[in-house]
Amino acid sequence: MFRRLYFLILLNFVLSACSSPQPAWRKPGTSPNDTLTALSQCKYEIRLNNIPQAERDMMLKNCMQAQGFRLHSR
Repeated sequence: MFRRLYFLILLNFVLSACSSPQPAWRKPGTSPNDTLTALSQCKYEIRLNNIPQAERDMMLKNCMQAQGFRLHSR
């Protein structure tokens, strides 16, 4: 009985996480392919410069914002 209840609660959490809006980088007049290219370029530069793991998220945000992108919820 408890095992089934535990499974249903876990399933509920998994399904609700999938339905939550994920933030995405947006820039007016830019296609999804251009956004992916800019994001890939920023990630490449961060890896190339051996940025410490703790600073990578902030560096990625700064790189994308410098190119005119903003992070929005879908």
